[in-house]
Amino acid sequence: METTKTLELKFKTANGKAKNLSLRNPRENLTAAEIQPAMDAIVGLGAFEVKGVNPYAAIDSARYVERTVTDIFDVAQ
Repeated sequence: METTKTLELKFKTANGKAKNLSLRNPRENLTAAEIQPAMDAIVGLGAFEVKGVNPYAAIDSARYVERTVTDIFDVAQ
C-alpha cells in the first residue's frame, strides 16, 4: 500500500473556470496564513496567460489531498 500527499491550490481563471495547481510532498501543517500570500503572489505575477486567458486570475481555496493505492496483483512480479 502506498500513500501520497499533495497540496492542491485552487484558483479561478480569468473567465471564471476552476484551475488547480498540485504540489507533491508538501510540508506538513501549512496554515492559511502561510499559503494564501503565496497564492496571491502567483495571481500577482500574471505570468501564466494561455491563449489570452490567465489561468491563475484569483485564489479560491487550498487543501491537502491524500491518495492511497493498494495493489491487488502485478503480473510482472
